[in-house]
Amino acid sequence: MSSYGDIIKQGRKDTVGKEVNTENSKTVNTESSKLDNQPASPDGEKAVNITIKVPRKSRQYWTSQCKLEGVTMTEVLVEALIERFGAPE
Repeated sequence: MSSYGDIIKQGRKDTVGKEVNTENSKTVNTESSKLDNQPASPDGEKAVNITIKVPRKSRQYWTSQCKLEGVTMTEVLVEALIERFGAPE
């Protein structure tokens, strides 16, 4: 019976040497293994996460409103933070 580690090693061996379709592939953040699809800020600084707790119903409403307006939640939140506190220097 194979251990979990053996299965992972075998899977890695099977993928070595295969061609990757770079046209449709996304950048992967190697530190967390999550897709890094957020662009850097306009000044070239790396984007980082910020976490806030909000009621589920509010988040669902705000998410739907963002989709209707064709904007991202990030754009809306950054705009609100800059309006309230100003842009960082």
